[in-house]
Amino acid sequence: MGQRVAGMESKSGAVMLSTPVTSLAGVGPTRAQHLGDLGVNTLGELLEYFPRTYQHETEERAINQLDPGPIQTARGKVIAVDYIATRPRPRFEATLDDGTGILACVWFNGSYLRKSIHPGLMIRVKGKVGSFKNIPQMTNPKWGAIDEAAEAITEAQFRPIYPASAKLPSEVIQKIIEPNLEAAVANIEEWFPQSLLDRRGLMPRHDAYRTIHRPSNLHQALKARRRIVYDELMLMQLGLGISKQLRDGRLTAPVLRVDKLLDQRIRGRFPFELTEAQTSAIWEILTDLQAARPMNRLLQGDVGSGKTVVALYAMLTAVANKLQAALLAPTEVLAEQHYLTLSRLLGDSGVCVELYTSRTKRESKGSLMRALSDGKVHIAVGTQALIAQDVEFANLGLVVVDEQHKLGVRQRAVLKGKGLSPHYLVMTATPIPRTLALSYFADFDLSTIDHLPPGRQPIKTRWIPSKQAATAYEFVRGQIKAGRQAYLVLPQIDDTGLDDAKSVKTEFDKLSKGPLNGLRLAMLHGRMTTEEKHATMTAFRAGTVDVLIATTVIEVGIDVANATVMVIDNAEQFGLSQLHQLRGRVGRGSELSYCILIGDPQGDIARERLTVMTQSNNGFEIAERDLQLRGPGEFFGTRQHGLPEFKLADITQEMELLQQAKDDALALLGEDPHLRQPAHAKLRAALRAMFGDTLPLAQVG
Repeated sequence: MGQRVAGMESKSGAVMLSTPVTSLAGVGPTRAQHLGDLGVNTLGELLEYFPRTYQHETEERAINQLDPGPIQTARGKVIAVDYIATRPRPRFEATLDDGTGILACVWFNGSYLRKSIHPGLMIRVKGKVGSFKNIPQMTNPKWGAIDEAAEAITEAQFRPIYPASAKLPSEVIQKIIEPNLEAAVANIEEWFPQSLLDRRGLMPRHDAYRTIHRPSNLHQALKARRRIVYDELMLMQLGLGISKQLRDGRLTAPVLRVDKLLDQRIRGRFPFELTEAQTSAIWEILTDLQAARPMNRLLQGDVGSGKTVVALYAMLTAVANKLQAALLAPTEVLAEQHYLTLSRLLGDSGVCVELYTSRTKRESKGSLMRALSDGKVHIAVGTQALIAQDVEFANLGLVVVDEQHKLGVRQRAVLKGKGLSPHYLVMTATPIPRTLALSYFADFDLSTIDHLPPGRQPIKTRWIPSKQAATAYEFVRGQIKAGRQAYLVLPQIDDTGLDDAKSVKTEFDKLSKGPLNGLRLAMLHGRMTTEEKHATMTAFRAGTVDVLIATTVIEVGIDVANATVMVIDNAEQFGLSQLHQLRGRVGRGSELSYCILIGDPQGDIARERLTVMTQSNNGFEIAERDLQLRGPGEFFGTRQHGLPEFKLADITQEMELLQQAKDDALALLGEDPHLRQPAHAKLRAALRAMFGDTLPLAQVG
C-alpha cells in the first residue's frame, strides 16, 4: 500500500518520493538499515509511516525536582529491573537514575515489559508521582525509549508517537521525518475537485500529509487522518468498481434457461421443503444465470442454514443446460462430505457426480480425467487437485467454491479460466459483516440465508475452566448413555513441548484410560491418510464410534445428526468464528445440542471471545464481534484475497466514511468508467500503484 504515494512523484524537485532514505538528511547507513527493518526504504514510505497515536508532553524535570501528586515527565537510565509474579497483581519494576536521583517505576500486570525494558536503556516516563520508602515512584507510567543524546523537553508540546523498535525509538523517527517533511509534501498532488472536498468536509491532500505528522492538537490530527483514510477507502472502492465493470462488460458467460418444469424437477430431488430464505437466494442466483455475463455471487449463511442445497440447485440448473459444474472445497474431508451428500441426493438420477482429490487422481489412472474432459462427468467435486493445469473440462459452466477465504485468489483464477467464462458462486458459513461486504466484496453480488431450517434448536453453550473439565466428561458420558454421540476438539495433533496446548494423541490416550474409559473413541486429524479419515468418519456416521477426538479438520462439512455434544478444549487457542464453526457441527438434528468450552484465557480479548460464544448463537452477530476483535486483515485473509491492506483505515470503525467513499466512487465511475479523463490521470496512476497486478484478479474473487 505504501507504493500508492510513491507512484505520484511527478514534481520536478531534486527530492522525489522515490528517493531512497539513504539520501535524506539525518539518515546514515545504520539508521537506513533500521528504517528498512520497519519497511521504510524511500521518502514516500517515510511520509506514510504514520503516527500510531499522539500525546501531550509536559516539561521534563530532573528526578530530584519531581513533586508528589501531579503528572510529570522525567528521564533516566534503567539501572535495575525485577518481575514479581505474585497473584492477583503481578508487577514489573524498573529503577531509573538521571544523576540527580533515582526514580522507582512499577507496572502492574506488566510481564510483557520484560522483553522491552532492561538495564542500560535510557527511557522517558510520564505519570503521577508518589513516594515509596522516601523514593519518588510512578505507577503504570507511559514510557518510551530515547537516545541518550535526545534533547530534553523544555516546554509543553503535542507530540506524535510512531510505531517504534528498540533500535529506532519514536523520538528518533520524528527527528528523521521532521527535516524531510516539506520536501515529501511538495510531491503530494490533489486527486479530487474542490467541490468534492467541500461536500465531504475534507482537507486538501498535501495539508493532510503535513498535518498528520505535525498537528498542533488532536482535532487537527483526526482531521488529517480522516482525509487519508478517505483516500484509502476511495481507491479500494474504485478498484473493485472497475473490476466489476470488467466482469460485467467484457466477459460473456453461457445463458442458462430455467422454466417452471425444471424448477419442479429440481425441487423434487430434495426430501424436504426449501425455506423461504433458500428460495429467495435461488431466485437471485437464477436471475444471474439467465444473463449473458458471469455470475459473481457470494452466498452466505450461518452454519446449518442449507447453503449446499442452494448450490446444488444451481449446479443441477447447469447440468440441465448441458454444462458441467465444479464444486471446490478447501479440504479432502469437506470435499468427501460434499460428494457423499450430492451422491445421496442424486443417487437414482442420471447425473454423474465424481470426486477428485489427490487420492482419486492417483488411483483413477486417467479414467476419471478422461470422463471429465469427455463431458461424461456432470458434477466434479474436489479439492485444489481439481484445478491442476492437467485437469480439463468439456464445458464448464458453473464453479461453486465452498469457504472461499481458505483458497488463494490465483488458484481460483486457474479454475475460472478452464471454461469460457463460467458462472461463479462462493459459499461461506463465515457470515461476512456488512463492513467487509461493502469493502472487500464490492465486486460481488450478495445473497444471504438468514434463517435456519425449521426444527433446528439453539445450541446451549457453556464455558468452564480447565479445573472443572471432569464435569464436561461426565456430561458426555450421560449423552452417550442416552444414545447420542460427541466431538472433542483440540488445537494440535502432537504435543510440541513449546506451549501448554493440548493435543489429540495425548488426550486420546488419557481419556481412553480415564474419564471416557469404556466408550468407543476414535481420532481424526490432518496427518491421517484419506483412507483412514474416510473410514473414521464412516464409522462415526454409522454410530459405531461414540466420541470423535479431532483437530479443526472437522471445522466445516461434517454432518452427523446424532452428534449432540461439542467439547472444545483449550478453547482460548481458537478464533471466535472458528469456535462458532466448530459449534455448528452439532445441532444438525432435532435433538437439543450442547457446546462446552474448556479454557483458561489470559487476556481480555481471549476472555471476550469465550464470553461472546456463551451469549449468542447468531453467526452474523459473532462475525461482527470477531471483526472488531481481530481486524479485517486477519478475519478474512486480505493478503490471500489478493487485495492490498490499509495503512490507516479500520473499516470496523469507518462505516460512514466507507459508505461515502463507495457512493463517490460509483458516481465517479459513472462519469468516467475507466478513469481516462485527463483530470483523473493521477487517480488512475495511484490505483495502479495500490493494486499492482492484483486488480485483474479481483474479478475472480
